[in-house]
Amino acid sequence: MSAPGIRAYHMAQVLGRHLPEAEVTLGVPAYSDVRPEPGFRVVRYGRWSLLKLFYQHDVIVSLSFPPASLPAFLRRVFVLDFFSNFAMEWMEVGKTQRNYRKRWVWYETARQYINYQLTAADFIICNNERQRDAWLGMLQSLGLITGRVYDADPTLRRLVAVAPHGIRPDPLPEPGPSPLRTAFPTIRPTDKVILWNAGIVGWYDPVTAIRAVHALSHERDDVKLVFMGSKYPDPGFLEENPTFKAAIDTAAALNLTDRHVFFVRGWLPYEEVKAYLRDAYLGLSTYFNNAETHYSHRTRFLDLIWAELPIICTRGDVLAQMVEERGLGIVTPEGDVNAVVAALRRLLDDQEFYARCRTNLRAVKAGMTWDCTLRELVEFCRNPRPIAVPKRERLLPLLRRAAGYLLWRGITKLVR
Repeated sequence: MSAPGIRAYHMAQVLGRHLPEAEVTLGVPAYSDVRPEPGFRVVRYGRWSLLKLFYQHDVIVSLSFPPASLPAFLRRVFVLDFFSNFAMEWMEVGKTQRNYRKRWVWYETARQYINYQLTAADFIICNNERQRDAWLGMLQSLGLITGRVYDADPTLRRLVAVAPHGIRPDPLPEPGPSPLRTAFPTIRPTDKVILWNAGIVGWYDPVTAIRAVHALSHERDDVKLVFMGSKYPDPGFLEENPTFKAAIDTAAALNLTDRHVFFVRGWLPYEEVKAYLRDAYLGLSTYFNNAETHYSHRTRFLDLIWAELPIICTRGDVLAQMVEERGLGIVTPEGDVNAVVAALRRLLDDQEFYARCRTNLRAVKAGMTWDCTLRELVEFCRNPRPIAVPKRERLLPLLRRAAGYLLWRGITKLVR
């Protein structure tokens, strides 16, 4: 699972636990292997069975409300989980499109899609305050924050709330067989495993991490950088994207592949990630300090926090700010190989500093459980009384925006 699936899975757990009087259903794609648990059932859906699933429930929490769900709009409560600033994320994804017309049409389709989703939402949750500010600005520009909405709640938190990604509820794994060292037999038990536990997509900067490990490999041979996921589990992301290719080519050119840099092909299942985290020494994530980063919430950091692994990351996002302010690791400037090398050296050599980072990580975990981070969602679902613009007033704008999105989606198929 990637971030959307992880969030949905833990939302079902938390809602089932805190609302035992409710029937909680986790809707999953037909290919999913998620199983029911106490507190929620699992239903697999296809394109045409989704609307039926909507009508069977009073509150629907989703990352996306497809146009096929519109018949349920007037009778059901729609909670939109916009946990990323997709406008900025898609700007980064679109950079790989060299055809200007296709890129422009794709961006316009994305804009129409976001406008449609925001109009459909009765309540919105997101990952951090920066994202919340962005969604409030868009809602205002769409005419969805009226005097009546403001009077109902001047904080507007009953319209857009922050529900950050949480940490796993599981205990830390006990020592056991190492799938990491089984997959990569040349990694010795005494080696220090530096874990890149994210994808390798456009807004990341794996080349800086690889060059830092290359510089360090001249001093010591026990540093091993493992990229845990090479193919993002979303059909919208190709494995052979330019960022992934640059990482593979850089490691090969520096003669690091399978010596100091290792790539897990594909995407590790959510449960298998825990053993990789157990066997790692610290986490490393380098990326670009741009608009995508400013609004982002690097959800994979949460696994590093859960595993109490000190973090080296790039400055610019809210979790990097927390790493710096709470002493959870070291934050470096964008693209600064020397700074990453210095950070690695300190965490490898200064055991007192390393232990202090782990102590700080242990301290922040208590307030980052899913039960804590989803409190606003639980309260809304317990008493779903939206303050959004009434549905009857949103219906015509919603139909217009849904039609605009479908039109532009059709245009994307025609543009050459």
